[in-house]
Amino acid sequence: MAQIRLIQPGQPVADFAVSGTTVTIAGLTLELADHQQDASVTLEVRSQAGTARLGGDGAYLAHIELPPARYDHSAGEPTRQPLDPHSVVLTLWPTP
Repeated sequence: MAQIRLIQPGQPVADFAVSGTTVTIAGLTLELADHQQDASVTLEVRSQAGTARLGGDGAYLAHIELPPARYDHSAGEPTRQPLDPHSVVLTLWPTP
């Protein structure tokens, strides 16, 4: 499971769920492996007009930090390894 951090512990946050490498925040579902790259990536989930969106303007709901992709070189050709859900950091912001 992802590491979960709260910007302000004890404050309300958007509804969220984590299942493996799939994260849902305020109704927005993200398959994190689809966003992983060869360098670290930080996804910003924001609230725009009451709807959770990836990026853009609006209040922060969450930051999702993804580590760089890992590769196995043992077979000669590099093979991308699956995203380890334990290496993901989900930071939740308080809701307004």
